[in-house]
Amino acid sequence: MQRLHPARAPGYPPAVMDREADVRLVRQVLDGDGRAEAELLDRLLPHLRSVARATLANPADVDDAVQVALMRVLEGLSGFRGDASLVRWARRVAAHACLRQREQNVRRLRLVELGADEDAMAGPTPEARLGEGLPRHVAEYLEQLPAVQREVLVLRHVLDHSVAEVAELVGAPIDTVKSRLLYARRAVRALIRRDEALASQRGRAEA
Repeated sequence: MQRLHPARAPGYPPAVMDREADVRLVRQVLDGDGRAEAELLDRLLPHLRSVARATLANPADVDDAVQVALMRVLEGLSGFRGDASLVRWARRVAAHACLRQREQNVRRLRLVELGADEDAMAGPTPEARLGEGLPRHVAEYLEQLPAVQREVLVLRHVLDHSVAEVAELVGAPIDTVKSRLLYARRAVRALIRRDEALASQRGRAEA
């Protein structure tokens, strides 16, 4: 008699069985099963790399972010409970790692811009091009936002994720993401209008 695969058993939705399989795989990895760890890496690495490539333009940064994301995934395995699929959970971890990498890059960029001769700069970076036409560098506006607002704004408008994808990546309800986006946009618009008004006042004073 042919055995019925558990994932096909009546009364068990495939998504539930998949999450149970993920939990079993994680437990095997935590128990030191080398074959299970190889399976986990084969499954997750392409997803970690796809998130990094969508987030970071520099290939070196992509490689660094993938390594950091992988370490964060392995460090966090003991806390994985199967509430979401293993892949979704790992993509969320990767998104956080890549955002931190990007913020570090922006901070380094600001230090270079403050201390370097303009003639020594080879050309505009992606972050600099993003801020073209604004009174100040875009990073300066982002840094004035609360971290949770900055995170969703970057994911939505820099990395072009949908609101639903942002909600999945940050682990927050869609309505919460929409609220954070609303407040972040308002805050950035207010900061830009303030700087434009100050620049206009300076221009009239110098005329």
